[in-house]
Amino acid sequence: MKKIILLGLVLIPCTLLLAVFNDYQPSARARGMGGAFTGVADDVNTIFYNPAGLAESGYEAKIGFSRLMGEEFSEFKTAAFGVKLPKGIGTLGAGIRMMDVDYEDYTLYQDQIFTLSHAFTLQKDIHSTINVGYNLNYYGLTFDDDDSDDAFGIDLGVTALLHNRTKIGFAVSNLAKAKMGYENQIDLPNKLALGIAYVPYDGVTTTVEVKKDFAETTEFMGGVEAKLFEPLFIRAGVHQNPATYSAGATFVVEGVSVDYSFTMHSVLSPTHYFNLGYKF
Repeated sequence: MKKIILLGLVLIPCTLLLAVFNDYQPSARARGMGGAFTGVADDVNTIFYNPAGLAESGYEAKIGFSRLMGEEFSEFKTAAFGVKLPKGIGTLGAGIRMMDVDYEDYTLYQDQIFTLSHAFTLQKDIHSTINVGYNLNYYGLTFDDDDSDDAFGIDLGVTALLHNRTKIGFAVSNLAKAKMGYENQIDLPNKLALGIAYVPYDGVTTTVEVKKDFAETTEFMGGVEAKLFEPLFIRAGVHQNPATYSAGATFVVEGVSVDYSFTMHSVLSPTHYFNLGYKF
């Protein structure tokens, strides 16, 4: 009986959280720009936003951690790795996203997405660069009563850089519309994103994005990133639906980067997110 009560007390807020934030934003840098990263797409965490951007990444690794909405029972962890392949055949990446809901010794809920990614340059000249990328995803879902399910999905992304100032990004997640469940199947998130990033001055990037969930809503977001001096970058952004405001910073020394972002919601508690990365 005690366990049932505890489950109820914890799962009610968790259910609300998961219903509102099914896209957990697995990059502190992207969070700092309001989540508008489909057009920026230039580090290894782009695996989770627009796999085509992986073609701009070399040997790089990032890990991330957050307690969503500041709640101790909700832990979100990520890892992403990129390796440049020989002979111009692109970049290979791998990533994992893990969401745990825990209470004392119980893991009440856990979902995991394992991703294998590949991106390559389709066309490049002095005026433009076009990159294409794709993800193969494995979705795993487990509850405290040992019920579990899994599914497979595909993501697709494209980026086009024009005159080294403007980049357009396009991405579709869960392209094949994978489902999970047996008798009562549910659709896994299936979203279309279009983003534009513009560099008005060296060291400054502005970006806007629109994202459409085919089952529910449309999201608008935008942000800016600025390099203050050699090791320090700052950023800020906004996101509509749900309405959030974000800010963040990155400190880079000898290839080691520390990313931090702070996301404020009008009703729920704020979320702090951290990434630690290294470029080889």
